[in-house]
Amino acid sequence: MLDKPSAKSLDSKALRNKSVCARSFCVVTVKPVLKPTIAALKQLIGSSNFICDTGWWIMSNVDELKDKLATAVQILRWELADMWGHVSCRSPGGDSFLIMPVRPPFDHDLPDDEILEYDLDGKMISGRRDPPAEIFFFTSLYRKRPDTGAVIHCHPPVAVSLIATGKKIVPIHQHSIKFGKGVPVSPWLYGTWQEDGERATKAMGKSFALMMKGHGANVIGNTIQEACLNTVHLERTAKMILWAQSVGRASPIPQDVVKKYERVEAERVEARGSRPPRSPEWNFYERLIKRGERWNTW
Repeated sequence: MLDKPSAKSLDSKALRNKSVCARSFCVVTVKPVLKPTIAALKQLIGSSNFICDTGWWIMSNVDELKDKLATAVQILRWELADMWGHVSCRSPGGDSFLIMPVRPPFDHDLPDDEILEYDLDGKMISGRRDPPAEIFFFTSLYRKRPDTGAVIHCHPPVAVSLIATGKKIVPIHQHSIKFGKGVPVSPWLYGTWQEDGERATKAMGKSFALMMKGHGANVIGNTIQEACLNTVHLERTAKMILWAQSVGRASPIPQDVVKKYERVEAERVEARGSRPPRSPEWNFYERLIKRGERWNTW
């Protein structure tokens, strides 16, 4: 991958402006050997809206992704009551990712929503913030899970407490059915080391999440919104299990119920057709955050 493609790397007719629907995009025709980074393309075309003619990507405005990352950060700060962790999403190019720490920057002159861009080897492409220490949790998942559009690493306190007792997070309500027969658990891992990042990805398997003993969680989704809500539901499910076990035995949802619910969800997806998915839950939290309001946490 070339970090800074020169003008010579592009065809003479490479850059041309075009309006698509109600949005304005820059359409870039790139030679097959070139996969430019976001930073490089923005430098060349002066826009964060672009479509690549080669079919590599058709993605929305980078500023929109940044806004979604910032919203997810605010949701997780409130829900988890913890400042440690990072929220990330795959870049429009697919060969890098954008990442935003949950905590504010060490440099108080930088805005809270300052983002970093990394390639899939863990090398910084752009950004001014202090770099994340556990970058290999992210690089490994983006390389090994092509279906992953967003990765979150965080330290959900109740979920971490639950697995410390030897128990697992299992689906006991509808929003936790997504975790299948239970969220996999690994020994303590630390994403500063590449081998630990690879171990975490392997331990997650096909699940949406992984709990690491004595540390925290890695959670994924197709979108920032989905990864964020998966994280919220992970922590809330852990709380519900602890509450249930304080008065009795917490039983997982029966498999026949799971199958019925999955059929209902599949029918909803089919009925939606080509329309983009909507998330009333995300929209609810997003509206509150934009108004400077919060909600009662469990």
